[in-house]
Amino acid sequence: MARKKEPTEEEARAILFERLREAKPGIVATTAHDTDIKPEHIAPAFERVMDLVEEPVPTPEQLKGWRKEGERFARAGAPSERVLDGYLSLNWAIWEAVMRQEDIPRSVVLEFADRLLRGLDDAVAAISQGYIQVEVEAAAAHSERRRAVLEDLLSAPRTTPQDRARIRLRSERHGLTIGASYRLVLVDVPSADETEIEALVDKLESRIRVPVSTHRSRPGIHLPVVLDWRGRVLVFASADWTGDKRLREALLVVLGGDIVVIDTGPVAGVDALSDALTQAEYSATVAEALGRRGWIGDPGELALETTFLLDRQLVRAAVDNELGPLLSDPRMGEELVETLEVHLGSKQNIRETARRLHLAPRTVAYRLERIETLLGQELDGEVTMRLGAALLALRVDRQVGGPSGPETPEGTEN
Repeated sequence: MARKKEPTEEEARAILFERLREAKPGIVATTAHDTDIKPEHIAPAFERVMDLVEEPVPTPEQLKGWRKEGERFARAGAPSERVLDGYLSLNWAIWEAVMRQEDIPRSVVLEFADRLLRGLDDAVAAISQGYIQVEVEAAAAHSERRRAVLEDLLSAPRTTPQDRARIRLRSERHGLTIGASYRLVLVDVPSADETEIEALVDKLESRIRVPVSTHRSRPGIHLPVVLDWRGRVLVFASADWTGDKRLREALLVVLGGDIVVIDTGPVAGVDALSDALTQAEYSATVAEALGRRGWIGDPGELALETTFLLDRQLVRAAVDNELGPLLSDPRMGEELVETLEVHLGSKQNIRETARRLHLAPRTVAYRLERIETLLGQELDGEVTMRLGAALLALRVDRQVGGPSGPETPEGTEN
């Protein structure tokens, strides 16, 4: 009797694949039982796995298909862990069916195992890429929506009841409480351009933000938020935010010391955010023009200087009216102005004025007499108050460089 001819490896491989497809119903049922995934979802996955294993190496077209599959799952809202667990269970069910084929040569079984494992790795990677692509698109869309909402909250006018109602509604929809207190920290970086600001914002946010896992389940805008805001850096936080120390350290590390920081402090309610930010923006402009650096804090610290810069022509007229006789003195004008400023700052104590100016008390007395002569009045009472204001206005006007200086708000003149 003739001995039965052993099949070649190619023939054995074809037999194995044929048997596995015949065993498909059982493999699908086993996987469905193990994963609680419906059989109608597992059946096409079985065919995709078999097509993948039939190739020695996955083709670009196959991997593209797996990426698309990942995108489809992601858009359908299927958790990636559940999808990948389903494929893992399916591969185990297929492998168990392979192990039952005792008449298949070991070399063919080992080759199948290698392709199955490699194929699973490639498929998981491709599916993950699909999920990542959808997440990137979703993050970009969320970022755009968040930016639009924040632009509205921080800069839209509140001139009508309809404006205020719309802002409040958008606030509530994005997880912000209308009557809560908030805080704005505006950072001016004189040495950086707008392109650099965008990169700095990302670095700063990575250092101060709360880990995503702590608020993943909460929808809406999660504070603190760091924005590139019209060429500056803006931190928008709740008033009770406890990350102040972390923010100060991050500012120093990321932005350096050549910065102007305006901290609005508590801002009561979303309706007040726009005005608070406008004041902070102008205060930052004034501070930069005056050469101020560092953490200034409350914009109110610069309120007087800001007032002097709202109408530069009017301020100069006031300075000329109060200090004009001294400034026009061709020989001692600047010395007289300096002496007057130090004298008023020394509570009109001649000895203290002399000490600060490194002059003899007699010299100071002579200058003060000259000042009273030129002004035509004694340095007393309301006169000293007006002169003090004029001296501050003169100093501010000179610090910002004469006619040029910070841009004034709309509706005012230079």
